[in-house]
Amino acid sequence: MKKILLASTAAALLSGFAGSTYAVGFTVQSINSPGPAIRMSGNGAVTGYFVAKCSTINGYERFTYCYNAPWLFDGKGVSKLTNKFGSTSNAMAVAVNDSLELVGADANGAWFYSGGTVTRPGGTNTRLFAVNNNRVAVGMSTVSGVYQPVTYENNTGLVPAGLPGKTAVDINDAGMIAGWYTNSSNVQQSFIADASGVVTDIPNLVDATSGTAINCRPVRISQANAATGQVWVAGNCAGNRPFLYELNSGTLTELSYPGSSNLSVVSVNSQGVAAGTAVKPGAFAPDGYTAILWPAGSTTPIDLNVTDALNGTQAFSSGTAWNVHSTDINEAGTVLTGYNDTSGNFYTFLLHPTL
Repeated sequence: MKKILLASTAAALLSGFAGSTYAVGFTVQSINSPGPAIRMSGNGAVTGYFVAKCSTINGYERFTYCYNAPWLFDGKGVSKLTNKFGSTSNAMAVAVNDSLELVGADANGAWFYSGGTVTRPGGTNTRLFAVNNNRVAVGMSTVSGVYQPVTYENNTGLVPAGLPGKTAVDINDAGMIAGWYTNSSNVQQSFIADASGVVTDIPNLVDATSGTAINCRPVRISQANAATGQVWVAGNCAGNRPFLYELNSGTLTELSYPGSSNLSVVSVNSQGVAAGTAVKPGAFAPDGYTAILWPAGSTTPIDLNVTDALNGTQAFSSGTAWNVHSTDINEAGTVLTGYNDTSGNFYTFLLHPTL
């Protein structure tokens, strides 16, 4: 591991962040991932996918088909799960929980991986998008002719979430579901549904010129904060405009990175700390991307991939890095980051906050 200490400007931002775990910086843990990372659990498990096999049609050398398979980092090492799915099933995991259970999909439909066993939830057009630490997955399936949010548990099966006309995105341990729907004004609107099915609409950001609401979708819902009960939702609106919403106070906050031409939030934890990805001001994709973090209460982010000249520490990426990004943040404040190089190799890191 190596340590990245935040630069003086970042330290100034953090000085007023009472109770933050981001007091001085991060230790950087490299994961020997065979492909991109997709999501992280609360205890630092990570899942992603890799190219398991490529085949070329005889006589048609230009036509090469490649098939993916999931990989899993359990905190100690990386396991390729090709033998659980087959090299040509084209399986991809999209979420992992603290029990190392995965959900995802392949050529045969949705699946739930637990204890080395793959279970198929069945149903029609079923997809699972997230799984919480109570082993409840959320996704979408056609029920009674309507494509709608569902939950799934092994030995229980698919259960409609009582949210027809809406799309589910994520679920937390309290059973709260974040998602979106097209409202009566034909605008995409985010929502939170609690475990009893009560829906709270999340206000949309508005166009600065017309004052009308713009399309917004959530990407993640946090756990409920054990001390305050706060629950946060992170999402993105049209025009590279990310937002945070806190359920208890009903507070909507637009996140910013002045000068960035491409900006998005990817995750938020129960302290209201959010991770994202952006093109640095004055830079261009793909080598201009960087991983960023918005401390709680701040709408301006910290660049996580910088060299701190004051302390002589180094950024986590190499000089040939493309598409540097954040993918997730958990309750411990660990940030999942990564990049690929110009040869197509993928690199994954866990940035653990130092106290």
